[in-house]
Amino acid sequence: MLHLQFSNASTPTDLAITGHYSLTLVTLSVLIAIFAAFASISHVDLMRATSTASAAQRWHISGSVAMGIGVWTMHFVGMVAFQLPIEVYFEPLTTTVSIFPAIFSGYVALKVLKDEKPSGLTIVRGGALLGFGIGVMHYVGMGGMLVDAKMLYQPGIFALSILSAFVIASLALTVPRAFTTLHDRFQTGKLKIYIKLVIASLMGLAISSLHYVAMAATIFLPPEGPMSPIPNYVIDDTVIATLAVIASIFILAVSTITVVMRSRILASENWAEQTEQEARQLENRFQRLVSRLPGAVYQFQLDPDGGMRVPYASDAIQTLHGVEPDDVKDSADRIFQLVHPDDMKGLMVSIQNSAQNMSVWSHEYRVRLGDGERWLRGNSIPERQEDGSIIWSGFMTDVSDKKLAEARIHQLAFYDELTGLPNRRLFTDRMRQALAASARHQQYGALLYMDLDDFKSLNDTLGHSFGDTLLQSLAGIITQNFRETDTVARLGGDEFVMIINDLGTSEDAATRNANYMAENLLKVFNKPINLKNHQYKCEASIGIALFKGTGQSQEELLKRADTAMYEAKSAGRGVIRFHDPHIQSILAKRFRLESELRHAIEREELSLAYQKQIGADGQCEGVEALLRWHHPEQGAISPSDFIPIAESNGLIIRLGQWVLSTACHQLALWQSEPETQHLRVSVNVSSKQFHQTDFVDRVVETLQLSQASPDGLCIEVTESMVLDDLDDALLKMKALRAHRVRISMDDFGTGYSSMAYLSRLPFDEVKIDKSFVQLADAHLKSSEWIIIETIITMAHKLKMQVVAEGIETPEQYQLLASMGCDYFQGFYFSRPVDLETLNHSLQEEH
Repeated sequence: MLHLQFSNASTPTDLAITGHYSLTLVTLSVLIAIFAAFASISHVDLMRATSTASAAQRWHISGSVAMGIGVWTMHFVGMVAFQLPIEVYFEPLTTTVSIFPAIFSGYVALKVLKDEKPSGLTIVRGGALLGFGIGVMHYVGMGGMLVDAKMLYQPGIFALSILSAFVIASLALTVPRAFTTLHDRFQTGKLKIYIKLVIASLMGLAISSLHYVAMAATIFLPPEGPMSPIPNYVIDDTVIATLAVIASIFILAVSTITVVMRSRILASENWAEQTEQEARQLENRFQRLVSRLPGAVYQFQLDPDGGMRVPYASDAIQTLHGVEPDDVKDSADRIFQLVHPDDMKGLMVSIQNSAQNMSVWSHEYRVRLGDGERWLRGNSIPERQEDGSIIWSGFMTDVSDKKLAEARIHQLAFYDELTGLPNRRLFTDRMRQALAASARHQQYGALLYMDLDDFKSLNDTLGHSFGDTLLQSLAGIITQNFRETDTVARLGGDEFVMIINDLGTSEDAATRNANYMAENLLKVFNKPINLKNHQYKCEASIGIALFKGTGQSQEELLKRADTAMYEAKSAGRGVIRFHDPHIQSILAKRFRLESELRHAIEREELSLAYQKQIGADGQCEGVEALLRWHHPEQGAISPSDFIPIAESNGLIIRLGQWVLSTACHQLALWQSEPETQHLRVSVNVSSKQFHQTDFVDRVVETLQLSQASPDGLCIEVTESMVLDDLDDALLKMKALRAHRVRISMDDFGTGYSSMAYLSRLPFDEVKIDKSFVQLADAHLKSSEWIIIETIITMAHKLKMQVVAEGIETPEQYQLLASMGCDYFQGFYFSRPVDLETLNHSLQEEH
């Protein structure tokens, strides 16, 4: 296929057939060569940008084919441009085969150009292979040329054609390296358009120079013999040139368009990658920025279904909330679990308000972490999304130090620094609140003004540090002995004031309660206090001023309590005085009564009165024992006067035991007589007496000492006594019934829970309170009678008997009897009488 013949000195060059070139076709051939080189070189960017080796190889081959077709086309256009005076034809197979060396040369060129900075050896080797491939393509193509002449090649010019192709091709491959070396701005990794044009132009010249130098080396001599016949399968030179040009232009155009489109795609991908990289850089910059902020940046989302989550949170949320950002992306439950229970409701309300009004969310709340509590403050702006959810974007900071500072400022402003008690400023505000609450609830309150006795002597003898220690100890003692609703304040020095609320609706009750609390305080003060290993017994004087409503000013109340305190000091140590003379006289009377009550038992001033309990047959079935006090000077003293005193000072337990013992002895006497052995005695017990741990043992022991049968004793308790400690009451009632002692619920119907607890507690009988009976009229449909009838019916169904007290008219008795009441008690039958009168009455019945 490739058979080259060279001329020598004997070659008759003067007989050579001469031809001429078409300048138009020559120019076209050179442009085709440059265009082919440009299209091929454009594949270099794609080869470099493609991420996979297989894709880069495909672009490499595609570019090689584009160059090969272009070079091949340039060759035949150049052949047609050389016009001989003889017919020229081309053999198809050889002509087609000649394209492969051109493709090879393109492959070599692209391989060298793919390297941004190829070495000199690589450039020389690539230039040699590129020149060699183009030369092979040319001379193989010349071998497929059929003319009626003999073709010889001049050796010198032949070698020059190969050398020129090598030199110019090497120069073309050197261009990218030269440009990148000249200036840094060309070091972009991509071949610029002007660099491509220079390379393509040099390569086109290399291809063209080889062709036209090689054509100059060709000598066409007339044939020495007859011309071989032209085969039928030859192609006319004009036709093949035309087809080659059309095909090459089409292929090269498609290749160029493909390269351009692909380049744009790669440019877009590069732009996207660059954008993504810039976005990552921005995100990294944002993360570095937020990591240096003294708080957490976050987004909080409230979904339409009520779900809450934190789509984004900076790493600082781990420090603030004790959770990782990924832990709360799908659910904010971990955060809410750490919120202080007292702050949870307020936090949720603030979120809901912000969601409803689309207002800025700003809230402070506490979280409980392993290292303790922490105050946080959040600020964020809500934005409603298309799906109906709301996203808050904002910032969270730790404000614990700020809260501590505020608390410290508040402490210094409103609390005494030594004792921690409210100071005069806070006391003034609490006094205002107490007066307003007193007016609103119509309850009495009291202001207690306390001053220590001989405090100055303590400071003078032991030093001020001992005095400070005493004041601190007393502050704790006083606070422990008052309710949380009361206020204990230090006005300065050794002066303390106490605001006591809700002492009662009557002046008498308020007086008793205020005095009781003051007495308890003085009793506590009588216990020695350890002051740096010194036992110190403290004494104080207390002045009391009552108040109700806002009729008195704070200044006036404080002045009255202060005046009362000085009156107490004048009277001696450890004294209590009320400012109001009337109240003070009542209190003094009460004090005398209390003192005399303590001796009433020894002086045998106490006695029992008995009131009959009549059965359905009109006969006396039992009595209720009632305590009476006959004072030698004042005469009979009402139980309503001395029973509250006994309950407040603890004497009620001693009095109750005396009543129980006296009643049991009398019961034993009645049980020894046939006429009265059926009688039973009902005894009221107080709450303090009932809730003594040994109450049941005392009752049993009293019965044994009196030798009275337990069947005749009935213990009366009230609903409030039972409900004070339901479990304890139930145990005691069961124990009493186990000893055959009867139990009655007194004043039934006056409490709110009587009906609810009646079926649960082991009562033998219930006593209908007299308030129901006395309010009832003769009309059977009045509300009181309906209640009474309900009580009787319910008690009977629970196997309990019913006693109605307070019966004062025959109509009341008749109606109760018609309803099935079991026992009747009241003035209609008998008033409470002494034992002698009662016994005489019982004898008359028999």
